[in-house]
Amino acid sequence: MNETETDLAARVAALEARLGAPAPATGEVAAAGLHPAVALATGLVALVTGYLGLGLPSHYYQLVFAALTLLVAYHREILLLSRPPWHWPQVLLNYGILCLFFKLLIGAGTTRPLGWIKVPAIEKKDDPEPSWWDPVIPKMELVWRDVANVTDWSVDITRIQTLLLVATLAGALMRFQPFASLTALTLLIVSLPTLLGFQWDWVMAFLITGGGAFYLQAHSFSSRRR
Repeated sequence: MNETETDLAARVAALEARLGAPAPATGEVAAAGLHPAVALATGLVALVTGYLGLGLPSHYYQLVFAALTLLVAYHREILLLSRPPWHWPQVLLNYGILCLFFKLLIGAGTTRPLGWIKVPAIEKKDDPEPSWWDPVIPKMELVWRDVANVTDWSVDITRIQTLLLVATLAGALMRFQPFASLTALTLLIVSLPTLLGFQWDWVMAFLITGGGAFYLQAHSFSSRRR
């Protein structure tokens, strides 16, 4: 075997050793040449802008969905843990970002759809300086009052949004695209009044920085940088 064949065999052996080596479970972002503080700082910016645009989570469903999503992301290694001592602050930060993201999806809360219904009523008007004829001819005024058991009827829109979101995800997993598209459109229509109430300048900043924070922790990004 000549020198060229020996060198080629050594290179092939080194390449096979690198391909067969198990990938480390932690510290992938650092191995990509980035300090964990970069992803942490980006996530902090996302958390602040999300709070300014969306406010605090308003339903416990948002907390539950965020926890489940985060567990699946780490279990499937979609997101990679940073090296200690950065991993727990990053995990908590990711949880906060996901809570705000699910508020964007299912944050309608409880509403009174019939709250606009009013009925007229006549009431006696209190005069701060009563006259001597007030007991005989009292002053009356027309007011609009709520209808008992009708106006105060409330609906938890968050539960409806959650049902539609689960149905959309189930249709997407089963690859039943017409059903998933229909439920997603219904979810958008139901959520439209709530979406219009958010501060969308801050929401857009939240989506961009939050997406960047998760991208810096993604397995595909770390694999591409190595």
